[in-house]
Amino acid sequence: MTVKNGDFIRIDFTESVDGKAIAATDKDVATEKGIYDEEAQYGPQLIIVGAGQVIKGLEEDLLGKEIGYSGSIEIPPEKAFGKHDPAKVETIPINRFKEERPYPGMRVGVENKVGIVTRVIGRKVSVDFNHPLADKTVVYEYKILEAVEDRPERLKAMIKAFARMDLEAEIRDDVAVITAPWEMSYYKEWFMIRRGLADMILQHLGLKEVDYVEKHTGERVKAELVSPPGKEPGAEIDSQPEAAEEPGSGESTAEE
Repeated sequence: MTVKNGDFIRIDFTESVDGKAIAATDKDVATEKGIYDEEAQYGPQLIIVGAGQVIKGLEEDLLGKEIGYSGSIEIPPEKAFGKHDPAKVETIPINRFKEERPYPGMRVGVENKVGIVTRVIGRKVSVDFNHPLADKTVVYEYKILEAVEDRPERLKAMIKAFARMDLEAEIRDDVAVITAPWEMSYYKEWFMIRRGLADMILQHLGLKEVDYVEKHTGERVKAELVSPPGKEPGAEIDSQPEAAEEPGSGESTAEE
């Protein structure tokens, strides 16, 4: 089988910048490279080719490859995370930050944008909203493991990839029915995830409707059930590990 747009495939990959691995889907590789994160989810990555889940250069390289292919690709900034744009560096009054005082290297959120503090001078804070890997050439070593053909399997794989959890799901007469514990309503991330997931299901599985069912079991709520299920999905539901996104250890939020 030759990979084409619209195909569902699973791949393993290692992502490197400047000769150093920054992300890997395989737990053993991550451990070997010294980038293992106990909070990260490891395993083959589901890719819907053409859906924009991965950077342009990698997606283009997947096209035309056979299942089982393994190789590497060096991707220039223009087809990776872009060139650094000076217009995305903004100066913000320090009094707009609600929590801890910003410092260089700190990751901050400002008006629904995430950036890195580059300097603090007096009462002014410079924040760079470019992607942390802007201007970087990125290298991927990857293997195409399999194609996912069965539609119910595709549905469950999409839920795992985009919602970062396993949920009960089935297809009934062109309707996807997804069952989630009622505890999910405790945190705002779920509302963002379920909308983005529904959009992806309707677009890529050719279904007419997505129904969410709230499941009550009568059991007491456990603390671990009300913590966020995964990393920030944002406006785009991105399943790719992004260890390189965190050059700063702290994050503060500015008033809008």
